[in-house]
Amino acid sequence: MKEIDFIPMNKKQYDDIINYISELTSQRFCYLNLSDDIANAILVRFMKKSAFTDPTGLSTDFIKSVFPKAVEDVFNYYHKVCFQYCITKTHDQNLSEDTSQEAIRQLLSSKYNINDVSAWLRQVTHNLLCKHYKLQAKEKDLYNMLCLETASLQNMMASGNTIDIEGLNPIIKKEILASQEYRDYCTMLSFDSIKDYASSLNVSEKVARKRKERAIRNLRSKTLLAIGWEASREILSYNQYSAIQKFIRELLKIGCSGKDTKQSNKLYPKLVQVMSGIERIDDWGITMIGNKRFRFHIFHLTLEKKPIIATFIISLNERNHVSIDSCKRNKLLEFIQYLLTYRYPRRWEDHFGLMRKLFHC
Repeated sequence: MKEIDFIPMNKKQYDDIINYISELTSQRFCYLNLSDDIANAILVRFMKKSAFTDPTGLSTDFIKSVFPKAVEDVFNYYHKVCFQYCITKTHDQNLSEDTSQEAIRQLLSSKYNINDVSAWLRQVTHNLLCKHYKLQAKEKDLYNMLCLETASLQNMMASGNTIDIEGLNPIIKKEILASQEYRDYCTMLSFDSIKDYASSLNVSEKVARKRKERAIRNLRSKTLLAIGWEASREILSYNQYSAIQKFIRELLKIGCSGKDTKQSNKLYPKLVQVMSGIERIDDWGITMIGNKRFRFHIFHLTLEKKPIIATFIISLNERNHVSIDSCKRNKLLEFIQYLLTYRYPRRWEDHFGLMRKLFHC
């Protein structure tokens, strides 16, 4: 900020005024050395008011009255300096505005003593611009990586025997390539036919087909989990998927007979109550919520076209035995049924996909 070259007052008056302004400034900005700039702003206001004629008019009352506006002028000046620096570098109005505001925010929130505020702001503004463009470059790299990953996922989720992992993150790809699942998958692919594969295993072709299915599902499960998928049947390994199928059959026995089973001993009679009226499971979904813990949803449509939705928290042990931690009928059922039936009427066979989305399955 430009220095004041002339003011008609003696040195003692000037020193007293500067000291008083410094005292006010230090009370409000204990970490920032703003007294010189604020003093200049106050003196400029005084000169405009008095026309240089009466230095005794610069009283403490006058200083107190103009102090808030002087502070505002100083920070407007700082903001302008930051903005001008940004705009000359970026030619981006919005980025310059955001960056200069962030620089001022950091100045006001600083817990360190800052003597040369202007130099500090210039450095912080420069650092913020560097950080912005560095993050932008990272975002571009992330976007490109996600595009490659999307292609891999589309291939992975499509029916077929091949799983393409070329587009995956290099770290994840390295982990997959070193896995037993990938070795089993490559072994299966190395044979020209299922007959040759069966012959190498010394098993029937039916068993070889199951081994092939196991290899594909296990690799798909490992890959999806490695890239962060948590909600899909595809995250289940072959043995986990088989265990869930067995678990569904056990639940149906409870729903049809209303009798307790070994699975429901701990939760009886809650489990029997939850499964009451569920004669078949029309659809189901699963979401991982922890290490081998899952949120499991089942959907049943009654003859009266009334949906029943139940949720189970289940765990799988090392041998893939399913145990139930809790179960309930969903409280949102009536609201969902209202939406599906009256607000968004559609074919009932389409509703299960929507319900699965509502429950993140």
